[in-house]
Amino acid sequence: MFKQKYDKRRTLSQQIAALTTTVTEKFNEIDGRLDKLQAGQDDLRTKYGEMNEKQGHIVNAQKTIAKMQADLQHTVEEQGAKLEEDFTDMKATQASIQHDIARINRKMVVEAGVRDTMHESVFTTQDSHYRDLDRRLRLVEAHFPELGQQGA
Repeated sequence: MFKQKYDKRRTLSQQIAALTTTVTEKFNEIDGRLDKLQAGQDDLRTKYGEMNEKQGHIVNAQKTIAKMQADLQHTVEEQGAKLEEDFTDMKATQASIQHDIARINRKMVVEAGVRDTMHESVFTTQDSHYRDLDRRLRLVEAHFPELGQQGA
């Protein structure tokens, strides 16, 4: 009976030892898995930190872009106002130039008219003088026919 009890205890001890070994292996397996999970979490933390840093850079870049856009908008508005002012000045200058051209045209027309009138007057005067001279020469030739033949 003692042997049976001993065998039972031994078997029971062996079973307990086998179970302890199995439990230890399972705990070691769980520890390995936990270590892998911990390493994965560490990787995630690192990547999360990198992403936070990159997001910070992106936010700063967005702020910079927004400021640049506001500056560009302000510059465009200033240039638009300056362009409008220059265009208004150009219109005034163009109107002044058109006025000057019209004045010059009027002067040219008046001068041309005066010149035409003057040429006409000179021509009329010279024509009158030549006709008068021709009439006188004919009278002289009529009195002195030999003068008319010498010239011919």
